[in-house]
Amino acid sequence: MPLERGAAIIIGFAMICVSIYYYFSKKPVTIYNNSNPPGVDQITNVRSYNHATARLMLVYGAIFIFEGLVITNKLMCFFLVVLTVMPGIVVVMAIFESFILKKYLK
Repeated sequence: MPLERGAAIIIGFAMICVSIYYYFSKKPVTIYNNSNPPGVDQITNVRSYNHATARLMLVYGAIFIFEGLVITNKLMCFFLVVLTVMPGIVVVMAIFESFILKKYLK
């Protein structure tokens, strides 16, 4: 297995591990590393909020795994992984801000 495909699969599994942690977390979580998540008193339903965030990260990780398993061309896999990381995280942030936070913040 080429390095590019393996890296895509490893990134995908890391995202899925993060999503599992988010799913079972009792306290509110966030996708941002440099900021604190909203407080329990700021969210309408912590469990549903965490589950929605976990589903978002699960889909993001599944996209990486799909790229690593399906795309056999090394160069194409590399470019798709880069495109998934760079603009992909912007899409994930937009979904998180526009849908998840708007739905669950008081």
